[in-house]
Amino acid sequence: MPTLFILSRWIIAAAVVAAILPCWVRAQSALSEAGVGNDSGFLIELEAYAKYGGDIDVIDGMTGREYHRANEVVKTVNTNFPKIMGGLHTMLLVLELKHMEHQMTIGIEHTKRLGELATTFGIKHFKVEDESWFLKERRILARLREKPFFQIKELVVWHEEELSEIALRRNERGKNIRFSPDTLSWERRVLTEWEVNVRTRNRFRRINKWQGLNLDTNHGFHISDGLPTNISPSSFKEVKVSYPIIVSSERDTQEQIDRLQQLIVKNLSYLYDPFSWGAKRATRFRGRIPGTLLRHLQDRSYRVKDREWFDPTICHFLNDVVALQMYGLKEIYDFYVVQRFESGRNLLGEEMDPLNWHPGEERETRQAKKNTKVWLNFNNPTGARFAMLDAYLRYGDEFLEILRIQLTGLTEKAVGREIVEQVISSVSGVPAETYIKAALKAQADGIVQYHKKHYPESY
Repeated sequence: MPTLFILSRWIIAAAVVAAILPCWVRAQSALSEAGVGNDSGFLIELEAYAKYGGDIDVIDGMTGREYHRANEVVKTVNTNFPKIMGGLHTMLLVLELKHMEHQMTIGIEHTKRLGELATTFGIKHFKVEDESWFLKERRILARLREKPFFQIKELVVWHEEELSEIALRRNERGKNIRFSPDTLSWERRVLTEWEVNVRTRNRFRRINKWQGLNLDTNHGFHISDGLPTNISPSSFKEVKVSYPIIVSSERDTQEQIDRLQQLIVKNLSYLYDPFSWGAKRATRFRGRIPGTLLRHLQDRSYRVKDREWFDPTICHFLNDVVALQMYGLKEIYDFYVVQRFESGRNLLGEEMDPLNWHPGEERETRQAKKNTKVWLNFNNPTGARFAMLDAYLRYGDEFLEILRIQLTGLTEKAVGREIVEQVISSVSGVPAETYIKAALKAQADGIVQYHKKHYPESY
C-alpha cells in the first residue's frame, strides 16, 4: 500500500508539471506552424517571386477559355498570387533550415549522451554519423533552393451567379467545385500529385504523393509512398496546380479580395510542404535516435536470452533517461500520444477529409484514434519501458545504477525480464508484481491526463 500511495502522489506531481509545460507543436509544416495564414501583415510584406517567371494563366471556368472580363477581384488576386507564393517559398526555406539546424544540434548532443549511457550498460560504439543526418530533408532543401516545387499553372475563375449543377455537368474543371448542403454555399478544392523519379540499379522508380485540400474549410488528405534516401534534388518533378476562385458581383470587391488572398496564404501553408515526404512534422525527427540504438544493439551480442523483449525495452528506457534530462517528461508523454492517437498520417489541414466529391472517387484514409484508453502491459516492451521509467522517476540513479551493475555483471546468459523485475523489487522494497501493476496504472493515468490537457479536441 505505501507504494501505491507514493505513486498516486507522483501522478499528481506529473499532472502539475504537465499543466505548466507548453504543448508540443502539432502543425504539419513550418508554414502552418508559423501561423502565416492567420497573419494579416504577411500580405503587406511580400515581394515579387521572380523564380516563377511569366504570368499565371487566368481561365474562365465555364468556357475553358482565357478570361477576358473586367473584374477587379480577379485582376488583384492574379497579380498578387506570385507574390504570395514567393513569400511562402522564402519563408519555408528559412523556417525549415532553422528547424533542421536546431534538430541536428540537439540530436548530436542527444546521441552523444545516449551513446555514453549505453556504453555503461555494455552497448558500445553507438553513434550516428553526421553525414547521415536528415538526408532526405537536406535534398528537399537543396531542391527548394534551386526552384519552387509548385507552379501555379492557372487561376480558374467562376462567377457565383452562374453556378448550378446543370451548368457544371460534363465540365472537367467543374469537378473541383461543389455546392455543399451542409454550408449551403459553393466550395472549392485543389488536388495535387507530387512525383519523384528515383534511380535504381537498372531503371527509374516512380514514387508519388497525393494531396487534396478543401480551400474553404482547409480540410483535406495526404497519401504518400515512402521516400527513400537515394534521391537527388533533380528527382522531384514540378507540381502544376490549378487553383479555383469564386467571385460575385453582389458582394463588396475589397472584402472578396481580402478573403481570397487570406485563404490562399492559409491553403498553401498546408499544401506547400515537400518535407512531409519524410514524415509528418510532429514525428519527423522524433524516435529516430532510439530506433537507431535498437538496430545497433540487435546486431550485437548481449548476455540475455529474451532479446525480442529486452532489446527494445532497454533501448527506449535508456533513451527516456536522456530525454528526461534534455527535454523533460512532456517529450516522452507527447511523443507517445502523437504516435498512438494524434499522428493523423493522412491528415492535411485542420480536419481529415478524403474529398470524395464525385462517383468513382473512393480515397481511403486512416483517421487519428480518438477517445482511446491507454493500456500498458509489462509483457510487451512498451509497457515494460514505462514501468522502468516510473521506477527511474521515483528512485533516480539508484535504480539506474543497480540495473547497470546487474546487467554488466552477467557471466552467462540470463532472462532480461527477470533481472529488471529483481531490480524493481530491490529499490522499491515491495514485490515486483505489486510495484509494476501500480506503476503501469500511474503511467497510463499520467498519459491520459496529458492527452486531455494538450489535445482536448480528441475528447
